[in-house]
Amino acid sequence: MKKLIVIMLFLPSLLYAHPDGATPYWYPATYIYGFVEGCWKTVEENQTLAKSMWPDDIRAVCGCAIDAIRHAMPFHEAESPDAETKAKFDFITQGVLPQCIMEVEAGIMLRNGEK
Repeated sequence: MKKLIVIMLFLPSLLYAHPDGATPYWYPATYIYGFVEGCWKTVEENQTLAKSMWPDDIRAVCGCAIDAIRHAMPFHEAESPDAETKAKFDFITQGVLPQCIMEVEAGIMLRNGEK
């Protein structure tokens, strides 16, 4: 009976973990952390992207970008020194960055009580 209760508690979170139905490729945590930190520093230096965002908001944008990459290409491709693969990586990042910024800005508006 206790096992059933535990399963029922976690079942909804397992079902909605990836609402698009696609499971992202595995990436080591150190790679994800390094990407987010490097991205954050780059965006922080470019104040046009970060004009109204706190550092944690910028990290959320960077986390959104790495999630898109994890859905698009396996880790061994992301680590490849091949110029074509690096171009694909950059293309994905540049393509999702505006959407990620809009999502985080929408969250900021909700957090501030704006609509």
